[in-house]
Amino acid sequence: RVKTSERAVEKLYRQYDGDPSRLLDCCRQSIYFEELSDMLACLHTVAADPTVEVLRATNRLRPGYDAAASGGYRDVQLNLRIDCP
Repeated sequence: RVKTSERAVEKLYRQYDGDPSRLLDCCRQSIYFEELSDMLACLHTVAADPTVEVLRATNRLRPGYDAAASGGYRDVQLNLRIDCP
């Protein structure tokens, strides 16, 4: 899903002090895994791909993450830059 230009501009000024280089999540995709081992295999594959740069990783599966604020929801989020020649 592509972020609308209105939402991008809103986020740019509300959260990033007008700095467009900080706007990382312009296109969103989700992958769901039933097994943790499958997710780990996917993460290793992404990290090994020379056309992909991991810009940011957020691990809400780690033991120290307090999921109470999100109603128990946990995930792993990646912001990627993909080189498409």
